[in-house]
Formats: sequence, structure tokens, C-alpha cells
Amino acid sequence: MIYNFDAFSFQVLTIDRYEHKQGVFEVKARPYAALSFRVSGKGDFEVGGRRLAVRPGNVMFIPADMPYRVEYSVSESIVVHLQDCNYAEAENLHVENPAAVAALFSRLLEEWRSRQSAHRVKAVIYELLARLQEESRVAGNAALQDCLCYIESHAFDPAMTVEAVCEAGFLSRSSLQRAFRDSLGISPKQYLMKLRMDRALTMLIANEKSVKEIALACGFPDEKYFSRAFKKKYGHPPSHIAGNLV
Repeated sequence: MIYNFDAFSFQVLTIDRYEHKQGVFEVKARPYAALSFRVSGKGDFEVGGRRLAVRPGNVMFIPADMPYRVEYSVSESIVVHLQDCNYAEAENLHVENPAAVAALFSRLLEEWRSRQSAHRVKAVIYELLARLQEESRVAGNAALQDCLCYIESHAFDPAMTVEAVCEAGFLSRSSLQRAFRDSLGISPKQYLMKLRMDRALTMLIANEKSVKEIALACGFPDEKYFSRAFKKKYGHPPSHIAGNLV
């Protein structure tokens, strides 16, 4: 992982905040690396032979001279472009406390825009790497990262299976369960349900679709199953949330 690479060296080229339009883009190899924090929206990357599902709060690194394909939703990120960078692995890091990491990226942007000291900018980057080492609970487990990326990319597909998740990380079912428990404290099923429930709640608050449409859009096989699961988690059926917004 980048934060464990003691020989890490670089020069800062640019730091900026970017808005990404929705769509699929083919990006040619560039002579600089990119270290980014996903502020909002999502990006599904194919880079270096890997699929990386980057979500809000994730930190991603794309090495120099590596082309990639990405599908963006409308999204925003803070990106640090590095030249003469000697780290060459594409990575997507899930951190325990994204707010702390977001604050460091914001500091980087402020320091860069103030142009007071290149040394201060580099100092914040090293502080960021130390924070990533401290905060990342799953980054050291490449197999678990692959499983998380697969789940996040297919979370709303009702046909997704545990077997497919295991194949994504080359793990047995028991190893998958153990990896989730050790790193996240929950099971793969609970992690998947959280992703689906978070999206369902957002869609209910938006109040633009029926409960049945939301159930299907969030990966639930039918409205009844969704309603039971939602009531178990929140204490009210989804119709109660939607009804109170009318």
C-alpha cells in the first residue's frame, strides 16, 4: 500500500477540486500520478487490470503512465497530481474515518492555493499518508478490497450471490465471513443490506418514486421483503416515510 512504501518520493504538480460529468470516459496514460479523495458521487474504474469502485470517502491512487476507463456519476473530488512519483500500484482505499481524511485533503488544497511553501504542502501529504495508515482497516487486505469493490459495484443487483463475491476476492465463504468480521465488524450480508438501505432511505426522502420502484431499484426482490427489512431497521414501514413527505 502507498502509505507503507517507505521509499515514496514525488513532486507536487497541481492540487485542485474537480467536478465530474456523468458518463464513460477513456483516459490515456499521463506522465503524472493522481492521489484523490472522492467528495461526492461515484466512479467505477478499470485500471491496471483491476476494477475499483470509488465511493464518497474513498482515497484513490492512479500511477503515472497508466491508462484507465472510468464511468462517473455526477461527482466531485479533490485531486493531487504528482510528478516524478515512484509508486506504481493502482489502489482504492477504504478508511474508517473519512471526515479526518477529507480535512487533510482540504488543507492540501488551501496550502496549494496560498502558495506559501512547497514544504508545507509536502508535509501535509506525509501527514495524510500517516493518517491513511492509521485509518485504513481494510486497505492491507487486497482480497477484502476486491470483495468490497465487487459488492459496491453490484449492490443493487438482486441476482448478486455470495459465491460471486468470494470469486472476486478468491476467498472461501468462511474466509470471506472472517475477513468482514475482523475488519468491519459485520457480515457481508449486513454490509450489503446497509448499502441498499442507505440508498432506499435517500430515494424515499427524495419522494420521486413509489415504494415498489424503490425496492426494485435497491436490489430487493419484491416490495413486501423490502418493507419488512426497512421496518426492522428503522421501526417504520417505508410507506410511513414517504407518506410524511407528501
